Amino acid sequence: MDKKQLKISTFNDALDQIKDGMIVGIGSGSTIELLVPKIASKLDQENIHITGVCTSNKTAFIAKELGIRVVDVNDVDRIDVAIDGADEVDENLNLIKGGGGALFREKVIDAMADRFIVLVDESKRVDYLGQTFKLPVEVDKFNWLLVSKKIEADQNVNTIRRVVDDVPFITDNGNYILDIVLHKNIDPYAMHEYLIHLVGVLETGYFLDVTDQVIIGTQAGVKVIQK
Repeated sequence: MDKKQLKISTFNDALDQIKDGMIVGIGSGSTIELLVPKIASKLDQENIHITGVCTSNKTAFIAKELGIRVVDVNDVDRIDVAIDGADEVDENLNLIKGGGGALFREKVIDAMADRFIVLVDESKRVDYLGQTFKLPVEVDKFNWLLVSKKIEADQNVNTIRRVVDDVPFITDNGNYILDIVLHKNIDPYAMHEYLIHLVGVLETGYFLDVTDQVIIGTQAGVKVIQK
């Protein structure tokens, strides 16, 4: 199976956890864009209703087009279950997320959820965070270059402002993304604490101690890992 098929293989285990009347956090990225039509189909086939809270404008648009009721995050006090993908997953179920640039909204919604479920294919499993993917950090446009230079000087890492189609990538919040090239000896907890206290940093792509379940599509079948 290719990566797309491996992602799709995780969907049934996730869909089984969506029940009538739930408030569901719906993530963003390529995996979730494949999942949303499956959610809509489940609602139609089983004649059930959910309320969706989406982590990106794109996901919200897709969900609404498919007839899923979507509300703003400020309209709910809690979320029953949040489902999202990830760019990396380590052995402790810690993640790097934000490849799609929605890391701040993803973190808000995942933190509100009673359960946070992550869907990945087996290529996303890593020995340490940063092994295969850069760490996204959402920063204000005003002082992004100053922040980038400070991170490089203090942490001895390379930072790259994300560019798409030759123009700086802009998040749904109107900010830039800095992608940091990590190395094996970096402590994710210490690095997150350092970054989050810099003036101009909104959020980091480290998702630490928040995952309840990871569903992994592998060539040998679906593997479910609980926290």
